[in-house]
Amino acid sequence: MRQVGRALLITVCVCGVANAVPELRNGIAAIVNDSVITMQDVEEHVAVPLEALRRTHASNPTQYNQKRAETMVSGLEDLVTRQLILSDFKAAGIPVPESIIEDEIQDRIRKRFGDRVTLTKTLQAQGITQETFRQRVYDDLILQYMRQKNVSQAVVISPKKIEGYYTNNVAKFRLEDQVKLRVIVLKSATSGNPEETRKLAREMIAKLDEGAAFAEMATIYSEGSQQSEGGDWGWRERSYLRRGLSDIAFNLNAGQRSGLVGLGKAEDEGYMIYLYDKTGQLSITRKYSSKETLIEEKKIAEGEAPPGEPTEFYLMLVEGKRPAHIRPLEDVRDEIEKELIVQERARLQKAWVDRLRAKAFVRIFF
Repeated sequence: MRQVGRALLITVCVCGVANAVPELRNGIAAIVNDSVITMQDVEEHVAVPLEALRRTHASNPTQYNQKRAETMVSGLEDLVTRQLILSDFKAAGIPVPESIIEDEIQDRIRKRFGDRVTLTKTLQAQGITQETFRQRVYDDLILQYMRQKNVSQAVVISPKKIEGYYTNNVAKFRLEDQVKLRVIVLKSATSGNPEETRKLAREMIAKLDEGAAFAEMATIYSEGSQQSEGGDWGWRERSYLRRGLSDIAFNLNAGQRSGLVGLGKAEDEGYMIYLYDKTGQLSITRKYSSKETLIEEKKIAEGEAPPGEPTEFYLMLVEGKRPAHIRPLEDVRDEIEKELIVQERARLQKAWVDRLRAKAFVRIFF
């Protein structure tokens, strides 16, 4: 019956978006014991992910409608679970001192709003009353208390279970060939002139050839996000880089530095790679598609006009290389344990919520 309800909700959500039926916002989505969940409640609950979906799938209404429907179904399930837990607490008749609620409100004001005046203005802008805000704080406290009470936080994962997970999921811990990279990034937009940026790059290359430390040069000149770390990109697989850059980096030996590499846009949705010789002259261009396929490689004769201009320039130093390998168990033991703890807590919560659902009145209308 729940599967039928989900299917109907997806159908209604998709049709509701397509036909813009305003009545659905005030329609009843579900009843849990004596509490009503409206479609508007569901929409407000998933407002943030819906906005992200709208931006991501702006050019594909059909895909957006389907993803929106799935998000609405998931949001409704969240709200049903929420009401089941709140109803169970209510039935237990446990009193909640007003001082605890007020302390939580003050803590939220301090962390999120700064002061009560800002809170009031924010709530007014969102159309939320002080009473509704207080009720939400109360509900959140109850949910936190009930989850801690009914879902053990002290989950213990045995070494045997960790080892079994590793053995059964060994493919998850496989790493492809890697290089340890340091990269200097220069952007043409900074100078407003690609030639000025190339000139700076040539000066840097001359200093590197004379023995200047790559990390020091990166700290001084790089405009990449790892500038403060001396351009350290750490160990990276091919998939981390665009193919036009990975083709170069993975062909270098440990301790070897690339020549100057330019990156720019192609006329279509792809991109261009520009390779410069030791004198700083453009020697080769490579065109890649948006799907990382090498479309064309062309040698550039002296004086020949190149296709387009680079927007960024790269100098790459390969500090080390590692062949494809399986990460050893001891390196991944902690992350396996964390994942298994999350899985076990999810299992315990599902079992608890299923027990609550079995003794409650739950009706899904869409």
